[in-house]
Amino acid sequence: MRIGIITYRRREDGHPGGVPKWAWYLKRALEEAGHRVDHHTWRDYPGWREHNDAPEHEKARLLSARLAGERRDCGRIVADGFWACGLPDSAPVTVVCHGTWAGLAAACGGVDGELIAAQGVEYRRFPVVAVSESAARQVKRYHGADVAAVIPNGIDLAAFKPVERPPNDPPVVLYAGRGYAKGEDIVRHVGAQQAVPLQVEYLDAPPGMEARAYQRGDVFVFPSRHEGDSYALKEATACGLPVVASAVGALASERPAETCPRGRRIGEIVEGFEAADYCAALERVIANGRDYQPRRWAEKHAGFGEFARRWREYLA
Repeated sequence: MRIGIITYRRREDGHPGGVPKWAWYLKRALEEAGHRVDHHTWRDYPGWREHNDAPEHEKARLLSARLAGERRDCGRIVADGFWACGLPDSAPVTVVCHGTWAGLAAACGGVDGELIAAQGVEYRRFPVVAVSESAARQVKRYHGADVAAVIPNGIDLAAFKPVERPPNDPPVVLYAGRGYAKGEDIVRHVGAQQAVPLQVEYLDAPPGMEARAYQRGDVFVFPSRHEGDSYALKEATACGLPVVASAVGALASERPAETCPRGRRIGEIVEGFEAADYCAALERVIANGRDYQPRRWAEKHAGFGEFARRWREYLA
């Protein structure tokens, strides 16, 4: 079957974000099953430079309307958010929710209402697959739509794996993501206020080099205010890094550390966004490293094989 994927950006063009990575993994999963996959992004639109200052939902309309006009023979189309908004209601589209603009606005503010409205139209027009139960709840809460399926993201556990090396002295604490939504302000406070010696570093890895970047660290701190199903979190745990993370996205329903059996904890999950709470959690992780088995969590929740199987079954 010929399957189309529509997103804003493509990982192969150097974009490190979660949605380009999800599209790359989905394309791999479907091609390995024998499907022909066409991945369309904004830069495939002939007039993208001329219209590059347009709002994102207008870019989506231009690109997807052009694809509709070309009458591509796709048995199924999988589109991120509102990126199928130029296609007719009869198109065989599934929309994927990685988290809603409305949810981001509630958590952080500063989101154009037109983006929220455009996304809501697509969630009510086509079937929706959410990447986490948290994302599914956002679709229901903000747009009144039920999702057709929840398919968590998956990563290549053979590429993202722990390496044998002595621990760093002082411990290296890694973080990924920039800006207020990703909690960068909290990370900076943690680095300044921490009572124990440590070195806080930004991951800073281009596509294809992420695993080696995680493997240099000892702990991963992730105080994000809004997530769907974070790739950074799954990659860090797969590389054996215990995490200090906010209770959002895929971790919104994770059991608190104090209720987990010894040796089965992902790390420390923090409710709220007070820097002092993250400092205290980080001290516990550094002091009690043997209590955490993040790789085991990743093997259960982050494998590419399960991601591929569920998407193939859904699109069959």
